[in-house]
Amino acid sequence: MKKLFLLLFIAFSSYAQEDFCSRGKDTIRTNLENPSSRIAFKNNGGFFDGGVCWWHSRLQRASAFLVRFEPSAPIPTQSKVSKILSRLKSMKEVVTIPGYSDFESFTRANHKAVQATLNAWQRMDGFINQQWIRSISGRSSMQAEKMKAKIDEIYQAYQDSPVPVWLMAQIKGISAHSFLLLEMNQVANGYQLKVIDSNRPDVVSDITYTYGDQNLHVIGSNYTFVLYVGFQADFQKMARALKAHCPNLDLEMESVPRGDLEL
Repeated sequence: MKKLFLLLFIAFSSYAQEDFCSRGKDTIRTNLENPSSRIAFKNNGGFFDGGVCWWHSRLQRASAFLVRFEPSAPIPTQSKVSKILSRLKSMKEVVTIPGYSDFESFTRANHKAVQATLNAWQRMDGFINQQWIRSISGRSSMQAEKMKAKIDEIYQAYQDSPVPVWLMAQIKGISAHSFLLLEMNQVANGYQLKVIDSNRPDVVSDITYTYGDQNLHVIGSNYTFVLYVGFQADFQKMARALKAHCPNLDLEMESVPRGDLEL
């Protein structure tokens, strides 16, 4: 009986490994369209309770590429949860999450630990890397011709990169938000974008750009912005981690175009 259990365990582990290492660009996008793959709670916390949207989106993206689940294993202790999140934040290795079958249930059960990780990540970038400076240097509206050029540039980055692509939304004043771009299609009079918004992580939101527009907005919202591609270098870190874990996996992550916002 023990031998049979061992053989079944080895077979299951081999299947899970093969399944993880056989994913492609479309597989990851399809997975992210399912709410069970996303962070269970919306953007919150951060400096003066202003949110941690940039890091919420980056952690979400890292999970899509680097997390494997072992639901039959024991649920991790809080100490192990913190280590899992720290390793995932670093994007240097594939991370196994035991005791859970998806990222939604893991983040729901460990809300406080995830929020603490996002807060600490924001502090590190804010005080050490000073990424907050970039949030006040983008335009929140552009002349129509420049806006078209910017959207065309984002579309090219989308075509040349794995998905999702991290986007900063520069809002009027010093506010900046972020989205993960899942899908972008060119239509007769512009583009249609599908994004994961950290303020509404349980749904896929829509953005429509029509030639002549000077800014954008999420359908159903009342604030406007201009989009900028950022943190493309994250793909290079994740590519090295995936290559070490899945030597035959090729997601074309090592030569993605540089974004407007990089560390």
